Amino acid sequence: MIDETERKAMLKAHSIGAKMIAWLEEIGIERLADLKGADADEIAMRIDIALGRRHLNRLGIAALQNLIALADAQSD
Repeated sequence: MIDETERKAMLKAHSIGAKMIAWLEEIGIERLADLKGADADEIAMRIDIALGRRHLNRLGIAALQNLIALADAQSD
């Protein structure tokens, strides 16, 4: 489960909202640091598989890229 501090940190990324955070939780991502160096397309595929159908379009993938960039920047 994503704790409140991590949730607030994730919401700082452009285009990330509560639904995306719930989907990340669904695939086992609990911390922003879990996304450091991740591939947005792979994360999107994992979300789609977990939810049983395609949910993320190019805008959803761009939002994931923003979140991954935030994770990478915070770990510097």
